[in-house]
Amino acid sequence: MRWVALSAVVVTAGIGLLHTPLGRPLMMRVGMGCPARKVSPEAAEALRMRGVRGLRGPAPAPARPALGLALDGARQSDAQAWAAARGGTCAVRERPSSLLTCHHLAAYDEVTFGFAPDGRLVSVATLRERLPGAAAAGAFEDIHRQLAARLATDGELAGDPAPARLEAGPLRVARLQYRFADYLATVTAMNLPEGIALREQYQSARD
Repeated sequence: MRWVALSAVVVTAGIGLLHTPLGRPLMMRVGMGCPARKVSPEAAEALRMRGVRGLRGPAPAPARPALGLALDGARQSDAQAWAAARGGTCAVRERPSSLLTCHHLAAYDEVTFGFAPDGRLVSVATLRERLPGAAAAGAFEDIHRQLAARLATDGELAGDPAPARLEAGPLRVARLQYRFADYLATVTAMNLPEGIALREQYQSARD
């Protein structure tokens, strides 16, 4: 079941990557449209929850950090205010999921907020692009330290986030994951042609 859930999350993440500044040129070059726009918000949230349920841990999280916003409590207006305070400009997309995507923020190239059909904030994803290895490794370690302090555990680390390892070859990846009954957090550093991409993902895992 965990592999099925992980596959669903990986597919969803791949679709998400194709809609980032890194992936959109590729979609255009191969003449791809976005078939997911035909999916209803309810179906999209059901798919997200299917993946989330298979990855949940047994215990509730002691905290659910998501860039200072409250998962399952914040609304689109709260996310817009958060982005505006950091100089961001945002665009709304309603299908397949309700998303608010913001650019030109002080610390991130892109931040995407995802909302359930009833308007609750259920996911936050950040992207930093074209980072040198040392900068990516330093940011990865800072995020790890902050999450460990809030969540009282070091999480599950796969791969080596050291600069030399990240820069050793294409698609080198380090991933940090936290799994709770009501919360998932994933931090990924990946070596791409234009530098290291660092992505944070925070999700509500509540039914």
